[in-house]
Amino acid sequence: MAFFAARSAKTTLKCPQCQEKLDIARTCHEVFMRCNQCKRKYPLEQYIGQADEAMESFLENVYCDRI
Repeated sequence: MAFFAARSAKTTLKCPQCQEKLDIARTCHEVFMRCNQCKRKYPLEQYIGQADEAMESFLENVYCDRI
C-alpha cells in the first residue's frame, strides 16, 4: 500500500503582505510558505519559530532534507 502525504495545508500564520492565512507547501525538493491571496512565497525558516499545529502535523510527513 502506497502512502501519499498532502502537498499543502492551511496554517493560522498570516502573510506579512496581505494578512491572509498562509499555506505550508512542499515540492519534491523543498518546503515553503505560500499565500494564495497575493501569490507570494516565503522561506520556511522565517516561520519555523511560530509553528502552529497544522504546520507541525504537515512537517511530520516531510523528509528532513527538504526542510
